[in-house]
Amino acid sequence: MELKERLRNALKVTASEFNCALDCFDPSPGRVNTYPERMLSYYYIQALVRALPHTDVFLEIPVTGKSGRGRDNHIDALIFNDHEVVVAEFKVAWAPSHWVDLARDFDRLRGRRVAQEIRRGFTDNRRRRPFVFPGADCWYPERANAWKSGLPAGRWILPKPLLAARRDYLRIYPDKGSDFDGYYFTWALIDYDEMAAYQIAQP
Repeated sequence: MELKERLRNALKVTASEFNCALDCFDPSPGRVNTYPERMLSYYYIQALVRALPHTDVFLEIPVTGKSGRGRDNHIDALIFNDHEVVVAEFKVAWAPSHWVDLARDFDRLRGRRVAQEIRRGFTDNRRRRPFVFPGADCWYPERANAWKSGLPAGRWILPKPLLAARRDYLRIYPDKGSDFDGYYFTWALIDYDEMAAYQIAQP
């Protein structure tokens, strides 16, 4: 089974777990439509671990930022086994600008310098199929549909860098009326061609 299908199946499990946890405890009382990014990333990472058997995980791997003056930026998570590697970035998306931020992270990862730094970090010389995984959340089904279809929903417009990705969403909980607007995982899976090319170039 391809990673796309394995990942969706795993996210069904973690979406249900997240929903059950939210039924038991309100982690953000008094706040409207926002959960912390680390909370969101926890459930995404759990799904990625389920989707990749015999997985290793590292968080906040330092990489070179825009300045080019040392490793002053980071990737949120590196999840890998002997055959596949996923470079993941996460964002809470309660405003349209957060989709732009996620697309900017995606572009940053696709830079040659970052791809080389990640590849050089592996010391076992295995050739793994690499992917980039932008993971976010959203409220309201029309925004989730906009993410998957690529069609605008009001001010929610998917940035061009993400249009070519394999995008999907899953509902965590439905629209239940007042204070429950429907909450969704939104994610994409993209072949990390820049890292793959660097692997091929290595002896």
